[in-house]
Amino acid sequence: MFAALRRPEPWLLLVGVAAVALWPLSAYTLGPTLVPGLVVGAGILVLVARRPEYGIALALALAPLTNLEVQEMKPMRLVIPALAVGLLLYGAVLAWREGGARTGRLSGTILLFVAVSIASAAQALDPASSLTKVFLLVTAAALFFAVVEVCRDRRQLMVVAGGAVAGLLIAGMHGVYQQAVGDLSEAGFYSGGEIVARVQGAFGHTNQYAGFLAVLIPLAGVVLVNRAFPAGMRAVAGASLILALPALTFTYTRGAFVGLVLGSLVWLAFVKPRAAMAVALVSVVAILAFAPATLKDRFSGDSSGDVTLRQDLWGSALDIYSQRPLLGVGLSNFSEGYRTLPSTLASASQRRLLHNKQVLIPPHAANQYLNILAEQGVAGLLAFLILAATAVAVAFKGCRVSDPAGRAISIGVGAGVMILAIHSMFEITVFTEISVPLFALLAVVATFVALDDRDGTADPEVKAA
Repeated sequence: MFAALRRPEPWLLLVGVAAVALWPLSAYTLGPTLVPGLVVGAGILVLVARRPEYGIALALALAPLTNLEVQEMKPMRLVIPALAVGLLLYGAVLAWREGGARTGRLSGTILLFVAVSIASAAQALDPASSLTKVFLLVTAAALFFAVVEVCRDRRQLMVVAGGAVAGLLIAGMHGVYQQAVGDLSEAGFYSGGEIVARVQGAFGHTNQYAGFLAVLIPLAGVVLVNRAFPAGMRAVAGASLILALPALTFTYTRGAFVGLVLGSLVWLAFVKPRAAMAVALVSVVAILAFAPATLKDRFSGDSSGDVTLRQDLWGSALDIYSQRPLLGVGLSNFSEGYRTLPSTLASASQRRLLHNKQVLIPPHAANQYLNILAEQGVAGLLAFLILAATAVAVAFKGCRVSDPAGRAISIGVGAGVMILAIHSMFEITVFTEISVPLFALLAVVATFVALDDRDGTADPEVKAA
């Protein structure tokens, strides 16, 4: 690829000259970004055609910018799905010609989860409200299968993992920038008699942004300390940690911090017990020595009001589920389901009071499991739990493959899955931007396992399992 860049084709030079010549005219008549955008798009197409794994990595790197507004538009909502679908179709051609890796049950469970989600959306109270989440889930699934179809060796798989690390770098950079310039979210809390605002990147809520950072931090950590990865990739991992950890702190999201520490320790206790003890010691020292006073106040402050509010939301989720138990009220239809609940007070007329105090309509249940139960019913929850269990099993197998890079990535991804599982008790996680890198990374781990089985070098104990 680099040799081709050093010796460009003549037609590429002609296209470049034409673009430079046309830009002043197009900038005046159609806007200054049209020609540069077309040039960038053409460059991406050439890159994807020659090295499709770099196209997948680009989609993962852009994932935290999915909802970024540019001139009152959100271009990444089109760019990332277009990349995902294009790579899936291109990968299907490659797989038909050359054959792709077999990822077994994980592919089936992802298809099951997507199918149940689409079925739930089709019969939703308001099907139009489900489109954004369905689009995001289909994009994530498309990238999963694109990885399976495109990546046939460790180098390609490491490129995809590098894209996820680059996404963490971009997300962390965005959060630190917001903190520096004071571009903060409306969500805040009281500390020391003042309201403390929080960063949220380009995400819909600061808690979802924190979850994205927390899930990918272990992957960056294992890449940084493992010499099986190229020096450049390790440098990117180190930079991402330098930015992501402060950005996570500026979110002041308790569930993400608990998930990061506890989820990493639980996973390492199974796959690397000695490393778990070291991580626990480092975490305690880091929290005591470097955690800002505001973050400590966030954990030590009175949270009784927040607890009772969440209890009310969780109870409401069960009430919504009881009305439509099989497929729920539909993706992103928690609010519609809440509107149908009977009033808890006679004075509330025909609308249920949130927390018995306010006439508000909550957007979700503040718990991924109960939210799935309400929106997708028992079928959705079962599909999600099967997918989660399969992902954990594949990540555990990946921690025992012969390739050191594969083992390291599997450790980081497995820790991320455990972090997501814990954070999901307090927040909506799966149907956010984190699904894009998470599904692709699960495909990376599953492909490492498949390659190990194909070459006959898997751990005997794993093969016997």
